[in-house]
Amino acid sequence: MNLRVVRSPRAAAEIRDIANYLVELSPAAAGRFLAAMQAAEERLAVLPHSGVPGLLPGTRRLIIGDYILSYRVRRDTVEVYAVRHAKRRDARP
Repeated sequence: MNLRVVRSPRAAAEIRDIANYLVELSPAAAGRFLAAMQAAEERLAVLPHSGVPGLLPGTRRLIIGDYILSYRVRRDTVEVYAVRHAKRRDARP
């Protein structure tokens, strides 16, 4: 059974901001980023514990290229709560 994957408003805004930044540099890079985010969410729906444990209890992180997708599993839902470039500080839920 696949879990439902949801983005917090914060994560949705971060994905949008990253894509907007990338599209100005390279539309192809922005497309690859968005495709990678979609693939990551599809993976988490099937394998919700495939990321490494996060810094806070109950959180996990999935590395997608240069980006870190932070999430937590809650019953039948995977909540993506932050997406950031690996060079930035860790996200807090």
